[in-house]
Amino acid sequence: MSIVDQGQIRGNFNGFSNVGTIFEFTSGRKWCQSEYKYSYHYAHMPHAKVVQESGGYRLYVDGMSDSVAVRPA
Repeated sequence: MSIVDQGQIRGNFNGFSNVGTIFEFTSGRKWCQSEYKYSYHYAHMPHAKVVQESGGYRLYVDGMSDSVAVRPA
């Protein structure tokens, strides 16, 4: 398990929704949600990290107890 990206998500974050949802970090790097998972959580520019684990990537966002599979966008 290793952190491949971390920082703040740009703008308003509304949780996880559909496959294809784009999460953009303030650094400009973008990640695309790659599994269906709905979990609502509103935050403005929350801290987040992308972790490589089990051959894929997962997005963890502060304030959420769940994570979601992502891929580079």
